[in-house]
Amino acid sequence: MTNPVITIAMPFFNSAATLELSIRSVLNQSYGDFELLLCDDGSGDRGLAIAHSFHDPRVVCWSDGRRLRLAARLNECIDRARGHYLARMDADDIAYPDRLARQLAFLVDHAEVDLCSGGAMVFGKNGRPLWRFSPARDHAGITRSPFRGFPLWHPLWMGHVAWFRRWRYDESAWLAQDQELLLRSYRNSRFANLPQVLLGYRRERVTLKKLFRYKLLHIRYVCNQPGAGPRGWQKVQLLSISAARFAVNCVAVFGGFEKPLGHQAAREPTAAEIAEWRSLWNLLATWYGRPCSETFLSSSLLQSKRDWLEGP
Repeated sequence: MTNPVITIAMPFFNSAATLELSIRSVLNQSYGDFELLLCDDGSGDRGLAIAHSFHDPRVVCWSDGRRLRLAARLNECIDRARGHYLARMDADDIAYPDRLARQLAFLVDHAEVDLCSGGAMVFGKNGRPLWRFSPARDHAGITRSPFRGFPLWHPLWMGHVAWFRRWRYDESAWLAQDQELLLRSYRNSRFANLPQVLLGYRRERVTLKKLFRYKLLHIRYVCNQPGAGPRGWQKVQLLSISAARFAVNCVAVFGGFEKPLGHQAAREPTAAEIAEWRSLWNLLATWYGRPCSETFLSSSLLQSKRDWLEGP
């Protein structure tokens, strides 16, 4: 058996409500030379049964019944990967059909790039588009403010397997694993973002407790950088900016705002981008019949274009 060109790592935990659509979007890729690694992280729902229900030779599914969390499972996928490139995918997001093809072509044409990501359509309940993530494209723009975070969204990562095996994930990091890895590696790596929308990023709700923990952990990772951490004034600046951003997030959550406040990489999606998203949503909703997920409601497919543009 020849090795695939791409390995897709999709660990999952209690993702029965969203996993089926995520897998469908991967199997719907225009580029097909890949393996999809579905690693169960000790789920207590029907997620494992859903993963096993896909009878495709490219799908590899396993479970040891333990809860080790995301970083450890990603390292497990990295060790098992047979592809030359490794792509990330979360179990609640939706890949656009040309995602793998575009990222592979880019990495082949830009051998100096170790890791690439791209744009995303952020969507809420029932697939309603909320906003478009449009990050900086080149390495200089991505790494301009490393202590404030890298606009390189984790579910969209694709890079050389050798790069992942060199840097690996810190398994003690329960949140912000991506930012911790990028902080360690960016001085010796090359990053890029593709301009196209390559992923539907699910954002149905924001938990302030989790967001607060994420920001605290990110600050800790920044301050713990050996020999390259921020100076005193930079730490004060980082704390001030993080506090301000968290306050804005609190206002957004308590005010019921679905769209981001003050997010520099956010913009309104165009009518063409909304139409493309709607087309993909319709396709995945009907492929193989109606999904078992109750979050993927058929009523959302009957909304008019005006509803999608204006929201409820």
